[in-house]
Amino acid sequence: MHQPLVAKLIACLALLSSAAAATSDDKGIDGRFDVGGRSIRLACKGTGGPAVVIDAGMGTAPVEDPGWQAIADQVATVTRVCLYDRAGLGGSDPAPSGPRSSLDSAADLHAALSAAGIKGPYLLVGHSVGGLHAQVFAARFPSDTAGLVLVSTTHPDQFSKWLALLPAPAQGEEKTVTDARSFLITMQTDPSKNEERLDMRASARQAHLLTSLGSKPVIIATHSPRFRMVPGLSEPLAVKLEDATQRMQRGYLSLSTNAHQNIAERAGHGLPHEAPKFVVDNILQGVVAVREQAVH
Repeated sequence: MHQPLVAKLIACLALLSSAAAATSDDKGIDGRFDVGGRSIRLACKGTGGPAVVIDAGMGTAPVEDPGWQAIADQVATVTRVCLYDRAGLGGSDPAPSGPRSSLDSAADLHAALSAAGIKGPYLLVGHSVGGLHAQVFAARFPSDTAGLVLVSTTHPDQFSKWLALLPAPAQGEEKTVTDARSFLITMQTDPSKNEERLDMRASARQAHLLTSLGSKPVIIATHSPRFRMVPGLSEPLAVKLEDATQRMQRGYLSLSTNAHQNIAERAGHGLPHEAPKFVVDNILQGVVAVREQAVH
């Protein structure tokens, strides 16, 4: 993918360089921005549009994460890129007490971008649960969404489908099966058991409100089918779960008439740290697609 993508990007940049120069703001930003009595940290660099906005996986504060910083440094040579620390992570204030949902995260991000003066529409990049939040952002703020880059993204049906594929509880079953079932049930029913107090069922319902982005670009960056999301399961069961995961990833192609999927050869769910070049390439593919659409 890399060589054709680079060639295409160079051509696109040449075509749009004058427009980008006229509209971009070259001032870097790294600060805490008020979102209604709380502050959210946002760090942006680079020039041009669309502004790429990165929402990381569970528990990750990308502003100071070395892996995401390195990815942002490369993206910033092409367009503006912003790293977002969700409430309670990194430099952002804690959220109010009680469960949170993807809509809460999306609303915080939208308010922080507005307070920072970062103009949309945005190319949203979401890894893992950050991709779930990105889908909800796109559903809630469609006019501020230029496209999506979904990086090994949590699917709204992921936990329920995995749970349905596990065998019925049985005396003497493998401990890994028991532990996997307990984890999946807990993730769906008890937000207090995950570090961001995220209500997965509420967030899944919110993500299902995104049914189509029309022709806006959607890039699906999927981990390798060789990856095993639940270590220790017997291989036949692990393969069954991964096959279901890959089908859910392919399902994102239905979100847009301008959707494309790229699958990593070996890297697993931790794509930003295992295969950062793959992530950069997918983001740049999204940038190219948004800019081409703007020209036409």
